[in-house]
Amino acid sequence: MKRKKYMIVIWVAILLLVLFWFYNKNSGSVTKMDHSQAENVYVEDFGANGEDSKDDSRAIQKAINFSKKSNIGKVKLVGNKNYIIQKGIVIEEGVELEFGQNTRLMVEGNFRVIEVEKNASISNGIIEIVDKDFDSDVIYLDGKQRFWSWERTQIQNVTIINSSNSHRGIGLHLYAAELDDYICFVNFTNINIAGFHTGVKLEAEKPQSNRSKNFINGNRFINLTLDDLVRGIDIDSAVGPPNESSGNIFSGLQIQISPSTEKVLTVNGSDNRFEGMIWDVQLLKRGNEIIEFGKESARNDFYSNLEAEYILDKGTQNYYSSPENKANQ
Repeated sequence: MKRKKYMIVIWVAILLLVLFWFYNKNSGSVTKMDHSQAENVYVEDFGANGEDSKDDSRAIQKAINFSKKSNIGKVKLVGNKNYIIQKGIVIEEGVELEFGQNTRLMVEGNFRVIEVEKNASISNGIIEIVDKDFDSDVIYLDGKQRFWSWERTQIQNVTIINSSNSHRGIGLHLYAAELDDYICFVNFTNINIAGFHTGVKLEAEKPQSNRSKNFINGNRFINLTLDDLVRGIDIDSAVGPPNESSGNIFSGLQIQISPSTEKVLTVNGSDNRFEGMIWDVQLLKRGNEIIEFGKESARNDFYSNLEAEYILDKGTQNYYSSPENKANQ
């Protein structure tokens, strides 16, 4: 009788072990039990918590590195958690960082928060700056990666907030400086940026050699909301080569003016297109030129509800649609 009970206990234990193995094999999560069949990498498996005051930077980076090495591709930060980071993160080529809709990265310190490499992506979630000393980039793309049309780089459904009330830092920064650096045909979709000095900056710096060139061209910014920024969109380049920023399209813009606003749009570049609404212009003084086409601008188009007195045009063949222009058509 005792032997029979002993055998029953053994078979129950074996059954439970089989069920546990099967669950982990098919759950899609990376665990210490099984890495081979995983579809996603979860940062908790590398030591992140999201529910305490501990720095999660290292754990998130380790998850990204593992995802790249294992060709799994997706790193997930799930639930309504607040992950604290005190050091910058690089999303490596071929990796997507996916947040839950209300998952937050809480940024403590002054450093570039996330650098996105070619064929890497960010989707969903909130990145929140809580340190008043922050004065760097939140999401950064470097032209040395040479982003092009056949790449899968994209940033979508992300909210970027500086809640420290410092109005410092840059929400989204695209930068090219060296020989044949370029960022082209990347899609940025459904992004909210609030509380920074600059919301979006496209910067093509003049190369040191006259034989060099770099460019930030043909990118799409779709359904971009900018709120309470000192400078909304800043395009800083020449009108053409060797450092060019042209053909970028901003559509579905929603821009909220605040007492901190100095410029909504500054353009030095060519053939860029902007379309959207600017809210609460009455907060500004009459004739405050919050839209500026610089001397290195040409053939840019701007469509909004803004009257012409708020627009300063130092460039060539720039076009802007205003209520008075529409009335005269």
